[in-house]
Amino acid sequence: MTAFKLSAADTRLVTATGPGLVADNRFAVSPSRLTDESAGVLKVHDTGGTRSVAVRLLPAPGVPADVVVVPAALVHEHRVTPEEGWELVSADAITPGVLELELPPGPSLDEATTVLHGAPLLCGHVFAHGFETSPDVWIDASSTLFRVRQALDHGGRPLRGLFRIGPETRLTLFAPGERSGVDIVVLADCSGSMSIEDIPAVPSDGDKWLSRLRTSATISRMNALKDALGAMIDARMRYDGVGTRFALVRFDHDHEPMFPSRWGMEEVSDAHSVQRLREAVSLLNYRQSGTDIGKALHKAGELLHRYGVPGNERLVVLVSDGAHYAPIPDERSGESVSGTQDPVSLMEDLHAGLGIRLHVVGISDEALFDRWWQAQRHRPGWTPQAHESMVPNHRMLGELVTVAGGDRQRIGGLDVLEKYFAELGSGVVRAVGRPARPRLPALQLTPEQLAAKPQRRAATDPRQRRTWEAAAEDALVAYSRVCEASRARLGYQLLRSSPPDDFARLRRQCADRADFTAWLSVAYQVFNERLHTPLRIPKKDPAKVLDLPQLAAPFWDGRMSQLHELRNFYHHDRDMAERAERNRIAGGIIQKHTGSYAPLEDDAGAWRALQLGLVRDLAALLNEAHAILDAAPDPEAAPEEPPAAARVGPAAAGGIRIKSQGYD
Repeated sequence: MTAFKLSAADTRLVTATGPGLVADNRFAVSPSRLTDESAGVLKVHDTGGTRSVAVRLLPAPGVPADVVVVPAALVHEHRVTPEEGWELVSADAITPGVLELELPPGPSLDEATTVLHGAPLLCGHVFAHGFETSPDVWIDASSTLFRVRQALDHGGRPLRGLFRIGPETRLTLFAPGERSGVDIVVLADCSGSMSIEDIPAVPSDGDKWLSRLRTSATISRMNALKDALGAMIDARMRYDGVGTRFALVRFDHDHEPMFPSRWGMEEVSDAHSVQRLREAVSLLNYRQSGTDIGKALHKAGELLHRYGVPGNERLVVLVSDGAHYAPIPDERSGESVSGTQDPVSLMEDLHAGLGIRLHVVGISDEALFDRWWQAQRHRPGWTPQAHESMVPNHRMLGELVTVAGGDRQRIGGLDVLEKYFAELGSGVVRAVGRPARPRLPALQLTPEQLAAKPQRRAATDPRQRRTWEAAAEDALVAYSRVCEASRARLGYQLLRSSPPDDFARLRRQCADRADFTAWLSVAYQVFNERLHTPLRIPKKDPAKVLDLPQLAAPFWDGRMSQLHELRNFYHHDRDMAERAERNRIAGGIIQKHTGSYAPLEDDAGAWRALQLGLVRDLAALLNEAHAILDAAPDPEAAPEEPPAAARVGPAAAGGIRIKSQGYD
């Protein structure tokens, strides 16, 4: 890649709005300065320090050598002064092997998968992710915003840094538990090699250690599996989502049901069913026998086909150490293949014919086993080379994943198992595939516009300015009061904390459409994206999802959703036929606050009226929420003991359920 560096000293910034080549974080530069598309970093210097913004650099014919065309929204959002204090450099970017995105509010899992399949600007997109101080990263795919959950290398290890989505990147989509109906059959390998005790007993997770007490440094692969299944049960029970059915099957050379106790699938929806599932997990144990993975997969497919919920995801989770070899002497632990059916071909048929997806969790790995094996050298009969049936081998497991839609494959010890199953309990991951071939739109500026000098900004009437400042202050004071009251009454903040820079940007009054869209991006992040998750999507029964159901009234009456509708309207392609209804809703919001459905781009009065109307609605909403929180009982208060005849159950408190955990 040719080195590329521009700055305010020798380059003019020209802003562009609306759909076209320059939007989101895509910059257009002269082909004489950059011959090939590249990842880049925009560095903005001011009194607060230096901010770095990941950008996608695109050479575009017609752009003069001393010009960079940038999105107006990005310039205002990051407070870029065109005349000074910025520089633009090309940079090397990592191409992730797997990019996992989160299902956004609104579309179903199938609809979101279709969007990602056809997004023409996803391949080549540049973003930074993985740094602890970084806010959430969102990727625009055909006017739908997806949050980045993680970027992985081809071996499944998390990455951080500057990324560029490549044609070989595999996309996956995570659906949270409350939105994902998934029928799961867990196939638990109970063959002889699962008795090997090569799994470290107490792995660390940052500064947190597993609370379980161990009597030895390692545990068996079987016990690691049982611990991980317990983590899945704990996680799944925290979600009151759509109907989900579950089955646990143990297998070696044969297979048998563990949960339910007879062949079938069952919802795990109450304390009784949870207890029976825990008991089934506790009864798992290994046998000195061979393995027939093909037969187990065939049974899992039959269960999902006969007993699954129509419309739900169909998922098989195969948990094994991966050993799959010919018979060995009885005195050696291990396993053999007793089935004649090719498991890979069978899984390919199940995926193609029944839409069944496969996740594979490989227990142990060669490094863990080798450390354990070397520690056994003092035992009689030890040899430097362990029998191949004992050594974890995940080659075939990887082939199974590939033919079953490319879903997750995790390999390792107890920490890997528990992390995977806890995530499975909280939601489901679907493989989407590779990104579509990129189709770049045309640059939306003419040569005359590229050469034109920037216009002067409209002046602000002092009285109008004071009105705006008072309204903005009211909204931010209400925001602080809601945060404080929710911590006191619920044990967590309804609105996650935002950087101080965001509040400074919220106080800025706009002068044109570009200013407004930049301000809207920040307002959407502060008040919508960082809102307590159950409050973001209205539900039929708020008592099932909210600790304080009365909060549904102000947050779900349409005032908060204005930010969402306008954010999509002004930041995405409004000409798409499927967005006609959403455009109508956005137009109604604009007309309500400005008296016009389509203000001119430089109509400062209209954009300021729209901004002022939104801020006043937010202030009123938050003040109503504060009143509800203020009226709720204080969990730390010690009320007087009522007379026996006046004592009532929890329902008398208006359905309020006080939690002590932090914001999820």
